[in-house]
Amino acid sequence: MKKTPENEIFSRCTALKRCLNANEIDLCLIVQNVDRYYYTGTFQDGVLLVRRDGQPVLFIKRTLERAREESPINTVIGYENINEIYNYIRDHNLQREVIGLEMDVLPAKLYIKILSNFPDARFVDISIEIRNMRAVKSNYEISLLVEGGKRLDSIFTKLKDEIKPGISEFELSMKLSALFLKEDSVLIVRTRMFNMEVHSNEVLSGRSAYKHSFMDSPSGGGDGINAAFPSGSGHKKLKKGEPILIDAAFNHEGYIVDCTRIFAIGSIDPIFEKAHSVSKGCHEIFLEKVKEGLAIPDICKEINDFVAGRGLQDVYMGEAKFMGHGVGLELDEFPVISDRFEGRIKSGMVIAFEPKFVFESGTVGYENMYCIGRRGGKSINKTDESIQHL
Repeated sequence: MKKTPENEIFSRCTALKRCLNANEIDLCLIVQNVDRYYYTGTFQDGVLLVRRDGQPVLFIKRTLERAREESPINTVIGYENINEIYNYIRDHNLQREVIGLEMDVLPAKLYIKILSNFPDARFVDISIEIRNMRAVKSNYEISLLVEGGKRLDSIFTKLKDEIKPGISEFELSMKLSALFLKEDSVLIVRTRMFNMEVHSNEVLSGRSAYKHSFMDSPSGGGDGINAAFPSGSGHKKLKKGEPILIDAAFNHEGYIVDCTRIFAIGSIDPIFEKAHSVSKGCHEIFLEKVKEGLAIPDICKEINDFVAGRGLQDVYMGEAKFMGHGVGLELDEFPVISDRFEGRIKSGMVIAFEPKFVFESGTVGYENMYCIGRRGGKSINKTDESIQHL
């Protein structure tokens, strides 16, 4: 089993310590699974203690032996109750006047428990700082995403032979899932947003792609298979003359590659071809403009103006309020490519850009993931971006 390199873990913890110092935070407690994995290299259940003037300490509830095997953190301690972490901090005379927490994801019950153990401390939210750190990927992280992209390219190529009239969306989704598993992927897509649940792939054809759901996504519609999972691929059968949207979130070594391609059995309405070509134009503008320091609302305005100039603003992105997002260990990472997100582009970001057009009779537009360098972006996805007619 591949482990996160020691230098990656120590570099991330050092960056977190710099953040604590810059914000005059004495220590932080990292409890969310993905954040803890990012800073330690292990998903074992526990709490990571990072202080501004010392080495990190990893407390593990279960399983201690695996955590010590997986993580290069030097001090790994077993515990049963969170009170023991407080006792450790007190017994070692650690400064604890200001404590940082991931308040965007911390359950209220645990938050209240932590507050009761540190009655004299002031608590601050460090979730934005952590998400901004994780938004900029290292060369190691990018290498995993690039490898995932290669594997997903191969999967899309193989899947073309399975797209036939009469097969249902759900049946094709099962075949796609089987191809994922053959490439050592897991069918789990981690997200940060509360109550957000995402399938590893969605096959949506014709009108089913227009059907809205609880998902804030232009690809988040569909019938689903029951009321408990009311989105994604359903039992509708594929037929000629309609766009078939396949949105894949391929998990390689924990890192997610998000990509959408459009297929069609035979010819489709020319309005779909027009809209798909406008999607290509949006990608071209994005790649031309996306550079270090660019204000994200500025690029959104230019793309929105481009779409409006082609008369497609009313069907652009369906009900979604964004046109792209960062991707890494979670699907919904920073930055958000939206005119409401006040951030700037940084070199090292990996962004899934997905300008899509949602009509009542189908959805078109493709999604690529771009690694952002100082001079622009480079696509991780290499498969044909046009509507692939079969």
